[in-house]
Amino acid sequence: MRYGCAVIVVVTVSFFLGCASAPRQPVTIKHAPIPSMGQAVSLKQKGKQETKETKETKMPPDEGIAALVSLLEAKNLISPDEGKRIIETSEKQAGLEKKQVVETVRKEMGEEVPKAIEKAAAPEWTKRITLRGDIRLRYEKDLFDKNNADFLKPEKPTELMNTKIDQDRLKYRLRFGAQIQVNEQLDAVILLSSGNINTPISTNTLLGDYLNKDNVVIDLAYLAWHRDIFTLSAGRIPNPWFSPTTLVWDDDLNFEGIALDVRKRIWRSWTPFFIAGAFPLDSYEFSKRDKWMVGMQAGIDRAEDKGLSFGVGAAYYHFSNITGRLNDPLRPGETDWTAPQYQQKGNTLFNISATPGDIKTALAAEFREVALSASLDVGFWDPYHIVIFGDYVKNIGFDRADVAERTGNPEQPEDTIGYQMGLSVGHAKVDRWGAWRAYLQYRYIEADAVVDAFTDSDFHLGGTNAKGWIIGSEIGLLKNCWLSLRWLTADEIGGPPLAIDVFFLDLNARF
Repeated sequence: MRYGCAVIVVVTVSFFLGCASAPRQPVTIKHAPIPSMGQAVSLKQKGKQETKETKETKMPPDEGIAALVSLLEAKNLISPDEGKRIIETSEKQAGLEKKQVVETVRKEMGEEVPKAIEKAAAPEWTKRITLRGDIRLRYEKDLFDKNNADFLKPEKPTELMNTKIDQDRLKYRLRFGAQIQVNEQLDAVILLSSGNINTPISTNTLLGDYLNKDNVVIDLAYLAWHRDIFTLSAGRIPNPWFSPTTLVWDDDLNFEGIALDVRKRIWRSWTPFFIAGAFPLDSYEFSKRDKWMVGMQAGIDRAEDKGLSFGVGAAYYHFSNITGRLNDPLRPGETDWTAPQYQQKGNTLFNISATPGDIKTALAAEFREVALSASLDVGFWDPYHIVIFGDYVKNIGFDRADVAERTGNPEQPEDTIGYQMGLSVGHAKVDRWGAWRAYLQYRYIEADAVVDAFTDSDFHLGGTNAKGWIIGSEIGLLKNCWLSLRWLTADEIGGPPLAIDVFFLDLNARF
């Protein structure tokens, strides 16, 4: 009974002495700044060492409890075994409290340490490189009206163009590149892609070449210098112009030359812009008159995630020395350089060869194009957007008398107008499961409204002198993976009949 009372007295006295002499302090955990590589490793090693010590060693007992136990043992109020048990209980309690603190610190630092290690481990130059790429797998169905006329290929006038036999095609497109921050003002961009060097407006590769290997081409290679409101790009650069549709420029068309982009926000999200560029198209060693395209565009845009966003622009594109010149019979082939390196179909052509029986086609008209572009994005119901967009173009360089003289057709029509308008409804980006977008467009482009080599290669299977509808949709399948469907139906505007419908089913992935 004496020992039982002594134990009760010891526990009670220990409790009050402990509370009075050493009150428990609240644990305050401060978030440390992200450590360096060496500090991060040191922290992790220290955490492991502390965990090991917590498991393998005992914490020293509270000094007040040890002194009280010694006093009670000296007065024979408790036995040495009872004193030992009291001290062990104190040690376990102290060790448990420290373990809780260590675990809390480790939990707080656990998310920051790996990030710091990863950031510190990579060499400095790798942090200035951003990689990007995408792949597209395509099924294409080309449908021709049985009443279509027969046409010769513009680029090979001795060969017949397919205008009556339906075709099924499998294609793919692969693009992979990098953007390198050379310094705070200068970026370098490189993009490799599938495709070939025979067309400037497509990076598709056709499957079905007897399992042969495919080409890789340089699609982009340029430097971009950023300075305040200016961006100067030079090399093989992406399309610099604001153009919501493919009326003038195909989506896959990139430019070779130099372009200046000036943008200055003046009030809230209102940003006027001015773009100018010069691009060599072709050069010939026996002529000083190289082929060039120079252009300029001015406009204003307003960008908002929610609410109204819009952009408007007016552009002028001037093509130099791209019109054909008839050869002198005494010097055959002297002006063959005036023929275009690449053509689709639609532009008015004439034969520049002076050799009987030989055909070499070239453009009959001059091209000085004035283009108006606009886009309105209604985003009040974000993430759902309603977008209305359109382009209009007029070739003011067309001279009917000059074209009639070159072609020998006194009744040469003046077909120099084009426009394309559309409506899109759905998510602004289709990059995840459940995202979607649907659109409808109408396109009308006369024969000599634009240079047919650079306009859309899908509608009417490329070129001008066509009108019709485009309907399509995009559906998100996974993160950065989506399915797209398009139906394009087109007829000729003038001349012999040529009706072509095209269906696309694309599986896209971005990385």
